[in-house]
Amino acid sequence: MLARQLPVKGKNGVERKSVEIAFYQLSDQIRRIDQKLTMKIENNISSQYYDRLNEMEVIKNRCKHLRKKKYLGR
Repeated sequence: MLARQLPVKGKNGVERKSVEIAFYQLSDQIRRIDQKLTMKIENNISSQYYDRLNEMEVIKNRCKHLRKKKYLGR
């Protein structure tokens, strides 16, 4: 929402209340954007963390399997 201009005795000006409302709405919109961005980043980090954790578990299991094969093959 843009602040509307009101003529004040031949001068152009902006109503103070309109500016305050516009700033409040803008700051609220920025806060919501920041929250969404923060959540996306946190979800991405969490997802990558669990992906790496699963990869490590797969590698551990493969190593255990290879060790069993090596010891059984002797």
